[in-house]
Order: sequence, then structure tokens, then C-alpha cells
Amino acid sequence: MKKIAIIAVALLLCQGALMAQKKVAEKDVKVSFVKDFQRQVKDPTNVEWYQIDENTFKVTYLDFEKSRQAMVFSNKGMETHYIIEDHYPQSITSYIKANYSKHSIDLLWVRKARNKMTYQARIVQKKGFLWWKKVKDVKVLNFEVDGKFISAE
Repeated sequence: MKKIAIIAVALLLCQGALMAQKKVAEKDVKVSFVKDFQRQVKDPTNVEWYQIDENTFKVTYLDFEKSRQAMVFSNKGMETHYIIEDHYPQSITSYIKANYSKHSIDLLWVRKARNKMTYQARIVQKKGFLWWKKVKDVKVLNFEVDGKFISAE
């Protein structure tokens, strides 16, 4: 029984490591994804490609206004993430404070996919003391453009 528990934990750890994003060189990305990105974004800087899974790649970059953005390419289509650095919508911050009081916003972005725009917030709960804090819990919350809560992942 003890061996089965150890094997199960090892498999879960390996699965988590495989699910993580892996930084890749542009030459290792599908040519069609790179061409789509170059066609849609003019003069990006700080371009970094990540492989999410076998057929999904994410590119992060700074646009001409030095705004941080990301695009996700897969066989199912493409989505754009417009990262919001500050001035979060009040309705979203209020919802998070009321329903996830121990969490804070780690990253907030506008997600555009299939001509539909939504907000997505990655919230984290940290535990520890001062500079020695570890992430205890991570969730991604989805909101309508007007700030109405949709779902949590």
C-alpha cells in the first residue's frame, strides 16, 4: 500500500511538471503560428515563446506602446491577452475581496477569443512571513466585460 501511494504521488508530480509552460526558441514553434504572429503584430519587442502543450504555444511581448501582451496559438484558434498593469475594474476587485478575501490579484488581462472579450484574473493566496511567502493556492476567475462573474478554474 505504501508503494502505491509513493508511485501515485510521483506520477502527480511528473504530470504537474509536464503541464508547466516551457520556454522555447522561435524556430521550435510551428511556422504557421510564427507567421500569424508576425502578420498581426508590427515591431514587437521582448518576444518570448512558450510551449504549453504539444499543439499550443504562447508568445509574450511588448507592443509599440510598450504594453505587455500575449497571444495563445493552437489548432483550435488564437486568442489575445491584453495585460492590465494597474487600475483594475472596481467590480472585479470587489468580487474578489468579497469571495476570495485571502487571495490577491496576481495578473489581470482582457481575453479576446472568437470575437468575444472577457476579463480573466489569476488570483493567488500566499502563506508565510514578509519576504518568505509561498504560493498556497492559485485560481483563474472569468468575468464578463461588465465585471459580472462567470466561472472559476
